[in-house]
Amino acid sequence: MTVVGDARRGRADRAAAPAGQSGTRGAVLALARVEALRLLRHPAMLGALAGYLALWGYALATGDAANRYPVLQDSSRHIQLPTLLLAAGTLLAADFGVLRAVRNGVEPVYEVLVVGARGRTLAHLLAVLPAALLCAGLSLARIGYLAAKPGAVGTVQWLEVATGPAVVLLAGVLGVLLARLFPAPAAASLALALLAVFTFIAAVQNTAGWRWLAVVAIEDEFVQPLPSALVGRPAGLHLLWLTGLTVLLAACALLRGRPGAAPEPPRRGTRPLWACAAVAAAVAVVAGALQMRPLPDSVVRARADVTEHPAAGQQCVTRKGVTYCAFPEFKGRVTEWDGVVRGVLARTPDAVADARYSVRQRIFRDGIEAHANKPLPYTAWDADDRREGTPGAVPVGTWWSAGDAGQDAESDAVAEFSALFAYRVVTGTLPREEGGTTVCGARAVLTLWLAGQATDDSEAALKDLTGRTTGGLSLLVLESSSGLDFDARERELALKLLDGPSDRIGERVKASWRELTATGTTTDRAAELLGVRAPAQVPAGERACA
Repeated sequence: MTVVGDARRGRADRAAAPAGQSGTRGAVLALARVEALRLLRHPAMLGALAGYLALWGYALATGDAANRYPVLQDSSRHIQLPTLLLAAGTLLAADFGVLRAVRNGVEPVYEVLVVGARGRTLAHLLAVLPAALLCAGLSLARIGYLAAKPGAVGTVQWLEVATGPAVVLLAGVLGVLLARLFPAPAAASLALALLAVFTFIAAVQNTAGWRWLAVVAIEDEFVQPLPSALVGRPAGLHLLWLTGLTVLLAACALLRGRPGAAPEPPRRGTRPLWACAAVAAAVAVVAGALQMRPLPDSVVRARADVTEHPAAGQQCVTRKGVTYCAFPEFKGRVTEWDGVVRGVLARTPDAVADARYSVRQRIFRDGIEAHANKPLPYTAWDADDRREGTPGAVPVGTWWSAGDAGQDAESDAVAEFSALFAYRVVTGTLPREEGGTTVCGARAVLTLWLAGQATDDSEAALKDLTGRTTGGLSLLVLESSSGLDFDARERELALKLLDGPSDRIGERVKASWRELTATGTTTDRAAELLGVRAPAQVPAGERACA
């Protein structure tokens, strides 16, 4: 009773005193070290860390084929998502740490300690820093692991990498403030649920400017990656916005003092905190508003120019008569493209294999939305290629995957390029018709077989695509309205050939090349030339070819 009475008598003076007079700096730092260890050992934090490591560990255990060809400017933001687990664990652990004294009923007794209410709050805020540093270490390890992969291309965006630790720091500070405002653990759980719902809605609305008000801003992952100079994400403003919020919430927590107390009014001891809160609020408001602005006109113009005239900003290399042109950040993809090209040409006669071919990387998107069902700018592309001495260049996008290991779009990109190059070799042309070019008869069978057998990845990607479609098969060029269409019968025969001995079939292809590439050669004749049984005919109404 005496201790509690002393606490009550001294409460007003301690609340009014500056943080430096509530206890020595050493005592605050000592308490911060203890609380940091407790926070890192809290079950919520350990569970979140286990979940983060489990996601990464599973990928490593299974070979991590989905990340074999990362685009680092995109990976820099992708690694933000797993850090949300750490942010959730930090929020709960920080909140429960502050509420420990309330749960144990010793909050009044703490008033007689050297470190007062504001000093203890400061210690809890400082205790969040190791969690943010842990997240920073994991983020650096993750992006370093991806950047070290042989198939990695692009440029690391360090402001995007820093977003994860900033979110964890913000979450921890929010947990401390919630504990000071609402001395009940349910408040943190409710706040976490509301943040999760808002983040999910923002992820669904991935083209809306207000999505930047979420802790992480999700992009439309169904459009092809861009060179880093064309990305146009306000990552710096977003990081500044998170920083402003963090400082504002920390100042509010310090002004709150102990649980149940009203915020302290501006006076000599608290004026610096109020000033800090005002500046942080202004920074958060300004940065939050600026980050929601539309894509800058300069980026829009640059995207349009690169879409129609990519050659000016690309680097080219020639390998065995084939010229490959790519954006500088993506030139590492030439090895994968060349593997497909060599696989296709290896099954052709020498005269065909020794001909000159060109491959040019292209993008086909405006703003952040794909040009679905819109025609390709072939007129501009043809003029660009003629100027650069690469007429008839086969287009290839910025996606790539280890066979069917990536998402559908990345896998389809491998099948798409393989089929386009095979079609270029078989016919000497590229698909130009809006709405798709229908490939019929022996040409269709040969194109699909050449594309599939080129590499293990191209075969896996083609089979994955056919497994997700029924009837015929369509391969769109860069998600446009142009592409290659194949009837079901030709597709079935090509898949049957892929399951056969490639060397034997390849010899038959070389021996019958002229007839197989003729426009009038039928599917039945192709099956006969290649030594397999032709699939059954399909009703006339179910095929595009006569």
